[in-house]
Amino acid sequence: MKKLIQSLSALVALSSTATAAIYSQNFDGFADGTTDLGDGSQMNGTSSVQGGALRMTQDGVGGGPASFIVPAIAGSSAGWTATFDITIIDGVGNLDPADGLSFNYGEFTLGQLGGAEEGMTDPNTGIPIATNNISFEIDTWQNGSLEQGVNIAQIVSGVDSDISFTNGVILNDGTTVSGLATMSWDPVNGASFSTTGLVTNANFVNVPTTFAGSEAFLFGLSARVGGANQTTLVDNLVITTIPEPTGSALLGLAGLAALIRRRR
Repeated sequence: MKKLIQSLSALVALSSTATAAIYSQNFDGFADGTTDLGDGSQMNGTSSVQGGALRMTQDGVGGGPASFIVPAIAGSSAGWTATFDITIIDGVGNLDPADGLSFNYGEFTLGQLGGAEEGMTDPNTGIPIATNNISFEIDTWQNGSLEQGVNIAQIVSGVDSDISFTNGVILNDGTTVSGLATMSWDPVNGASFSTTGLVTNANFVNVPTTFAGSEAFLFGLSARVGGANQTTLVDNLVITTIPEPTGSALLGLAGLAALIRRRR
């Protein structure tokens, strides 16, 4: 029995790595101003590498929207987890921090900018530019407003809706916040989103969604400043898909399970 259980465990381990895929980028080793990392990703708008990190917006410089888009990753339709370090800086004496950023998974293209804290919507009109998308949002617009805070939203068949929201200040005027953002989604457990280091942090666990993934969907960060309101830095981005067991591993698991039942 012990040997059977050990064999079963080994097959489980094998199946769990069968089709997993990882995208990892720490932005190190690139000259300041680099916009092409050579890994299939695409920077748009004001995004560039600065100081070994992805700088999407810059305090004191009115740049508008920016994005960083990662191509489709195998296995994403079964679920994924993503993490990145986030730093938001609002310089003393400059305008209040605004507008925010989002991490997205959905039906958009490499060249799209998105609506930053509004997910994959048009930055000018707010109308969805993705037919299907899920976004994990950090909204720094208008400190203390009822709109500001952290949020998960989905676009399903072109209809945009919030599915979880916590209102609160992200950072105060003239300050810096830095921490870790962790996002996940899968068809069974829904969406989870947590942050550390912000004044108001996300803490959403297994929020139900009606969104459905696709192997063709892309991953993307979207950010913007309305005027010249904050520096947004992202570093150590890692996206890992949830593996699905291979056919041979599943057959082996079924056979071992049958043997265990007979031995009992």
